[in-house]
Amino acid sequence: MLYACTTLFRGAGYVSFDGEAAEQPLHGAMNAAYAHATAPLRRLVDRYVGALCEALCAGDPVPEWIRAELDEPPKTMQQATQRSNAYERGLLDLVEALVLAPHVGESFQGVVTDWEAEDDRGEIQLAEPAVAARLTGRKAELGSEVEAELVTADVVTGRVEFRVR
Repeated sequence: MLYACTTLFRGAGYVSFDGEAAEQPLHGAMNAAYAHATAPLRRLVDRYVGALCEALCAGDPVPEWIRAELDEPPKTMQQATQRSNAYERGLLDLVEALVLAPHVGESFQGVVTDWEAEDDRGEIQLAEPAVAARLTGRKAELGSEVEAELVTADVVTGRVEFRVR
């Protein structure tokens, strides 16, 4: 659940601007103007922000190399964020598969956290072990508690799948 809660703050993008402020400067979760450029995955942005702040504080013009490359950091940072998220998700998938692999064929109680009726699939959240995984089978109501059989726990691909009983 802690991992799932962090997704509330994800999806933000990086926007550069020169002169007028960005058209949409609000942080989605805070609904307030927000700029952040100092975090482990944002060190590239720090290079630009640091040089920019240094110039402004000294009363100097913004360095030309910043203006010339202003559109590149947001693209690079978006790619880095996507790679980081894929890596994190892959690790979590692997651990979940490792924990569940000895239990293929067993039944588990869980809550349906997502369901796409046209595809007869969704997601189940188990309480014990704390795993969120793919769910298939008969129609399951969002938010309902279901009994589901573990049908796949592949430690090579990290794929875990349950089927509603």
